[in-house]
Parts: sequence; structure tokens; C-alpha cells
Amino acid sequence: MVTIKQIEAVHWVEKLGSFHAAAERLNTTQSTVSKRIQELEQSLGFAVFDRSHKTSQLTLQGRGLLEDFAAMLSLHHKIEHYAKSDNGYSGHFHLGATEMVALTWLPKLIGAITARFPNINLKTSINMTHELQAKFNEYKLDLILCPMTHSEALAGQPAVQLPPLESAWMCGTGFAVGRQGILSAQEIASLPLLTFNEGSLLHQTVVKTLAEHGHTARQTITCSSMIALAELVREGLGIAYLPREYFQTYGGLSIVHTSMTMRPLQYAAIYRDDFIASQIARLAQDHCKFARPGA
Repeated sequence: MVTIKQIEAVHWVEKLGSFHAAAERLNTTQSTVSKRIQELEQSLGFAVFDRSHKTSQLTLQGRGLLEDFAAMLSLHHKIEHYAKSDNGYSGHFHLGATEMVALTWLPKLIGAITARFPNINLKTSINMTHELQAKFNEYKLDLILCPMTHSEALAGQPAVQLPPLESAWMCGTGFAVGRQGILSAQEIASLPLLTFNEGSLLHQTVVKTLAEHGHTARQTITCSSMIALAELVREGLGIAYLPREYFQTYGGLSIVHTSMTMRPLQYAAIYRDDFIASQIARLAQDHCKFARPGA
């Protein structure tokens, strides 16, 4: 007799590429996953996986089952949903967010999630956008809160649009440039620029916008912490392109006005095509606000 646990084992081994990764995803042991697949193969009367290769590969007959197995899992999840109340979910959920989400509205979102799903086993990861997207693509995260990119790997994934992250050039209140009126792109490029990590979308926005105006930064300092970056700016080391709503009330910082037009980062909640994930994405939409808590 074929069971849902056996089908889940096949699904995740095929999706993640190994018995070990599937076991981690299913929160069980590798031997248990292997046993479930062996029992399935005994019930079916043929091998689902070809064990002559180093990596886990489906046999031709095994590949023929994938579409039906996916439909069975989908139906099983729907039945579970109807059999339980919305707040009865007690499984794992892996949430990923950027530092700016963590600094602003993530605590309220986590509170809303645990209020809606009091038995949920929530695991949260804070990281840069490209790291979050990589983990999402590896099925290590179920939902990510980050700027939208043109990643082909995320094409077609369900997403809920969130408010954009508006930013502005800022300097320390004692930095003389803050009193020089509206600066051109050339004047911005001539100043010491402090930016978020080179792999970040904020950094890429700065570099791309300056390049569109025919300039490159003369002197830069990169930093992996937004708070540390703001502190360096406050101490007069240069200017930085910082999230406006959060840092305009930070203290010790002033807006630097410029003629350059800088595009905001459009945020989104990107999630698995799953009922629980879709509900959490809607909660994110309800709570997204990039202001400093209590400001």
C-alpha cells in the first residue's frame, strides 16, 4: 500500500537531489527516508530510484510517477487544510528577511504569525537578498521578504507586492556638504561614499545610477551592517544612500539633496505555492512599514 509519507520521501529526494537533504527537510533520519522508498518500491514492484549513480536519480518508471505524486500531495494538503482550522498548523515554517525588515516590522510580523498559527514551529533567517533567494531556490526557506529582482529562478513563484523601500542620500549633521544645496551626480561621486555590501541591491542602485550619469565613485567604504553604516556616516566619514523612513529619525543625520533620481527598491513576499505560506504573505502585506519602531 502506497502512503503519503512514501510519496513525500520521493518528492523531496527528487527535488533536493539527495536522501540526506530530504531527511533534513522532512525532519527525520536518512535511514527512515530510505526505508520509506524501499517499501514503496516493494509495493509498486519496480525501482523508483537508480542506485548505480552517486547522485539520486529517478528511473524512467520513477519519473513517470512524479506528476501523479505531485497531484496526490496537493490533494493531501487540501484535505488537511479542510480537516483542521487555520490556526491548527503545527509544522515547520522557514522565513527569510533582509536586515531592514528585521530592524523595522519583522517583530510585529512574527507576533502576527504566532497569533494566527500558535502551534507553528517558526524558524527565521536574516540575510542579504541574494542569499535569501539562493536558500529559497534550495528549498531551505518557505517565504522570503526582500526586494524583487529579475532572477530567472524566481520566475513564476507566487508573490505579494509590499510597499517600496524609499531611500535618500544622508550625511552627518556636522558634515559641511549637507548645507550646500542641491548636489549634482558629479558632486556626489566626488565625495567619500559609504555603501551597503557590494552584493546588495542598494549598492548596485548607487553604482548603476552614477554610471547612468557618467560617473564613478572616487572613494568608497562598504559595510555589511546598515546600523554600522549609519554610525560611520554620523561620525562624518562621508555620505550614504540610506532608507529614508528609518534613518531620518535616527538622530545625527541630515538629508543631502541631489538632482539625481534614485529608484526605490520594490519589496515583495515571495512564497511557496502553499496555503500556509500564502496566509503568511498576506500578514506581511498587512504589517510592512519601514519606519523605526516607536518613532
